[in-house]
Amino acid sequence: MIAILKTTHRSKTAVALIVQNYRILAGTSYKPATLRDFAHALSEALQPIGRSVSYQSIKNWQDRLYLPDTLLMMRLAKVARFDWRGEFAADILAAMHPEEYEPLTEIGRRALSSSDEITLTGGQYGGQKAESQVRRQRRS
Repeated sequence: MIAILKTTHRSKTAVALIVQNYRILAGTSYKPATLRDFAHALSEALQPIGRSVSYQSIKNWQDRLYLPDTLLMMRLAKVARFDWRGEFAADILAAMHPEEYEPLTEIGRRALSSSDEITLTGGQYGGQKAESQVRRQRRS
């Protein structure tokens, strides 16, 4: 019997991949956008509603320490819906809440498909971690 261990590991991994890929898009042909430049670009879109994103937040998301604030990502998706920052927010929401949101871009789809669930194999002492490809059924 295989049990799925519920963690935020999958979401944090997907968010980190999304941040990395969007930093590449937001940067130059020679290097990705710095964490500060990326935070500034997101903050520019949020300026009309009086919100911002810090360098430290971007670093924490990319380092898999914390997940972004859902409400902030919903607001970003709305205020920047016609540019890459809105797509970024939509992909982040899909990574954090895959049962409610679909990724908007190929970056989001790849991030979700490459972040695996942790499963337990039911070993002698409470289970051993094993890599497993869990195919999530997508809504049609």
